[in-house]
Amino acid sequence: MPETTKKSTAVLSIFPLPVVLFPKAYLPLHIFEERYKSMINHAIENDEPFGIIFFDDLNERMLSTGCSTTITKVKRLPQGRLNILTLGERRFEVRRIIEEVPYIRAEVEYFDDHTIEESTEPLVDDIHQAVKDILHLSSKLVDKEVKLAGEIPNTPVELSFWIAANFYGSPRDQQDLLELVDTVDRLDEEFAILDAARKHLAAKVSLKDALG
Repeated sequence: MPETTKKSTAVLSIFPLPVVLFPKAYLPLHIFEERYKSMINHAIENDEPFGIIFFDDLNERMLSTGCSTTITKVKRLPQGRLNILTLGERRFEVRRIIEEVPYIRAEVEYFDDHTIEESTEPLVDDIHQAVKDILHLSSKLVDKEVKLAGEIPNTPVELSFWIAANFYGSPRDQQDLLELVDTVDRLDEEFAILDAARKHLAAKVSLKDALG
């Protein structure tokens, strides 16, 4: 389990999915299976969070680290189906499975990052600039302005989760970032990816300009 100083436990219903959810990230879900209709209705009626954990299709197993989420919007559909919008809250590690039928209920332990003991301002500034450069280069490449849906977070932890949720295509890579408890390590890894993407886009834009 990740080593961290802030811990608390809870019992959560668990929704295994082939996605990785991060704190403060939104995730829309279409609920159609009977067991998950029951789970979501229970969460709505009791105003309870539930947990989302990455289900690794390749190895056919649910991992042990996930993120709790609350339901922010509900649209009820025919046959009891639902469209919901959820918002990620806190990361957790499953300590034990309490029951698996009709859906998984587990005792979980929440965890946070270690306290940051060094200045992250230069790294945060570098990441902000890399994102701006990527948007600018992407706009030049497609001849259309590419914009972000919202503002780039300024605080190190929130920025690290935002980058992981928005700039990583592989859920397995995202899972690695979700499990990290060192904010600086997470930001360092993300900056390396962003910088590589920036250089790749710059080369493509140069080639486009050269070919006219």
